[in-house]
Amino acid sequence: MAGDKTMTGAQVLLLCAMLAVAACNRDSGSTAPPSPVAHIKPKAAAAPAAPATAAEQTAGMVEAASQGKSLVPVELKFDIAQRPKVGQPLDIDLALIAQIPASLATIQVSGADDVSVAPGAKQFDIASEEAGEVYKHTVNVTPNAEGVVLVGVTVLLKHDEMVEQRVFSIPIIAER
Repeated sequence: MAGDKTMTGAQVLLLCAMLAVAACNRDSGSTAPPSPVAHIKPKAAAAPAAPATAAEQTAGMVEAASQGKSLVPVELKFDIAQRPKVGQPLDIDLALIAQIPASLATIQVSGADDVSVAPGAKQFDIASEEAGEVYKHTVNVTPNAEGVVLVGVTVLLKHDEMVEQRVFSIPIIAER
């Protein structure tokens, strides 16, 4: 029996006693081991939002039609929030975007017999215009005839001691 690998009753009893002693060695007041704490990186402070581009600032606006062959690097966009009605005042939101800096930008708004421009809306100035910036202004006009009426907008840019101009037109379809 010297090579026999079976356990005798005394060995089984001894094994059970050792397991019981090992199990009783714990402190009855102890709690479960603490769960590991997840490391959460603090959020970095949000970087300041980049300024909106001219295209983002004028999204939804329509580009005004340029008249003539002027090469003045300026863009004019407009938006009409309400449906034009004959005889009712109408606000037109304008956005001027120059591609060159100017010491002065003058915007002149005009209409023919079929549209009236409010007296205070006929001309306004923008002092010290920066390239790529968007300059917004609202003008008030009143269509006097049904159908397509045109509002003229002349932009004068003073830069490098010279004044250049570009003429735009804004079509309005007025209903009764």
